[in-house]
Amino acid sequence: MSVLNELDALLGLDGDEYDRLDLFLEADELIGELQPADVPPLLALWSQRSLSWQQRYTQASTGIDGAVLRALLAGLLQIRESTHGVLELMSRLPPVAEKSALNDALLAYAEQAWHADPTRHRQIQISCWSCGLSGRLLKRLGLASWKEAGL
Repeated sequence: MSVLNELDALLGLDGDEYDRLDLFLEADELIGELQPADVPPLLALWSQRSLSWQQRYTQASTGIDGAVLRALLAGLLQIRESTHGVLELMSRLPPVAEKSALNDALLAYAEQAWHADPTRHRQIQISCWSCGLSGRLLKRLGLASWKEAGL
């Protein structure tokens, strides 16, 4: 069984079983074994799986490979109907954001999410802060500080 198939089965387990057996660490280990070549089939699974599956993935992705993370984020930005994953996975990026097309796309996504859903402002702030995009987002929003934003 491939790592991705094993991960899919694990994340798809009944909620009680997943929690009772404390499979978070096993999921984290499997996510850490994913390679960039696994991202296209992972993205196909992403749009077919439940929000619970997606949440388990993002929660257990502490050991995700950097190249896999960047490819996954780039792919999730292309899935228009995806509402979970981008902000949650941004916190796994390095804390200092370099100038890149991915970071520009993440900033555009965060700005759009900011305007679209005020209930997510805190999550957007934390996600951008954790990966070094906080200052750039403030500038794009025309704000001097998070306090000015009401946070």
